[in-house]
Amino acid sequence: MAGRIAADCGARLIKVEPQGGDPVRAIAPFIGKTSAIDAFLNAGKRIMAAEEAAKHLATADVAIVDAATARAMRDSPPVVAALSLFKDDAEHGPASEFTVMALGGLLDMVGDPQRAPLKLGGHQAAYAAGLAAYTGIVAALCRPRVDGKIPRETVQVSMLDTVIWLNWKSVPSRPAQPALTRTGGTAEWQVVRCADGFVALVYQEPDWAALCDIVGDARLRAPHLAERPERMRRAREIAAIVEERFLALTRREIHALALARRIPLGPVWSPGELRDDPQTRARGFLASADVGGRTVTMPRLPVLWNGEPLGASS
Repeated sequence: MAGRIAADCGARLIKVEPQGGDPVRAIAPFIGKTSAIDAFLNAGKRIMAAEEAAKHLATADVAIVDAATARAMRDSPPVVAALSLFKDDAEHGPASEFTVMALGGLLDMVGDPQRAPLKLGGHQAAYAAGLAAYTGIVAALCRPRVDGKIPRETVQVSMLDTVIWLNWKSVPSRPAQPALTRTGGTAEWQVVRCADGFVALVYQEPDWAALCDIVGDARLRAPHLAERPERMRRAREIAAIVEERFLALTRREIHALALARRIPLGPVWSPGELRDDPQTRARGFLASADVGGRTVTMPRLPVLWNGEPLGASS
């Protein structure tokens, strides 16, 4: 991901093909026989075998590698980004992005405690770590030159540190809330059903009156629900009332009502619906790309360079 952002910004990237092939190619979903994630992450990069890529190290400005490779590098580029799951992977047993999200507290924010833990959609922790690595790389490259050369710098990125930073609210709350736990059906914000799918019931304290207007159910205006502490205790009951009303409305209808009252309710869209959304089109969020001879649509970096979008097929 760090390299993909750099490639979008104009850097020349060489992706070193691991011996035995890149495991990313086996990650679903697939476009025909091509992994969509592989196509997304490797767009704009030259793919080379390790033997062929080695000769380019002498002239490279940056190497993005795992922490073990970074320690073994001798004649490395001036800037080396060393990525790892933990500060010291050797101290931990087998782990994955899912393990890191659990240890970092992110999985305590979603799901029901009576059910198995839920993985966050996509690869949010890995992508966030990639963004952190890219930021560190740019900072290193912006340091003043020494005798006309880029100063040596190692950018160390731990995915666990990144996840803890993403979940920073849990740190100051620890003294008052020693053990984080998934709230499930008792959470203030719920995902409820509607006529054609699901809607995330997200609102702030000032939005309560507007939500009551949208739902139009007298039960929400009962005196005992006038204060937030009581609404927190009755979250499951409130969600059931809202869902009862929303089952008669489509996501588009609910979205329009929420926009009119400036409430951040979140309809759950499919990728196709997101692609066709007027706001997505107006913002130029998606761009066309050639993947294995097929034209596909994928997110692009939302930056214009000389008035033209980066990452577009042109």
